[in-house]
Amino acid sequence: MLSNDIAGAVQEKVNEYGVLNAPVEQAIRELQFARGMLRARAEDEINNLSPALAALSDALGISTLDLLTSKDRAAFLQEAVSRSQMPVEEVRRRILEAGDGSGEQLRALGLPEAA
Repeated sequence: MLSNDIAGAVQEKVNEYGVLNAPVEQAIRELQFARGMLRARAEDEINNLSPALAALSDALGISTLDLLTSKDRAAFLQEAVSRSQMPVEEVRRRILEAGDGSGEQLRALGLPEAA
């Protein structure tokens, strides 16, 4: 094969790859969008079920799902508290303001009742 023939054949394969890959890339984008929507809905629903958890997540600027799916919730929470600019007493106040049973909600989830 001549160099021009090889270059043409290679370019044809690159073009073929691009054509075949385009729908795959589109599907990946759509799945990522759907995953983001699912995550947002799940977090909203969880936060509605547990106002104390919502207050804790909001105060520390963390994802409810990231906290609940972490292998070590206590360590995740400890790290979030250490990164937070908010004093622990303010976090506690916000959790208590979330309503009656706030501490019980957090204990039921395996979290300390007052960050």
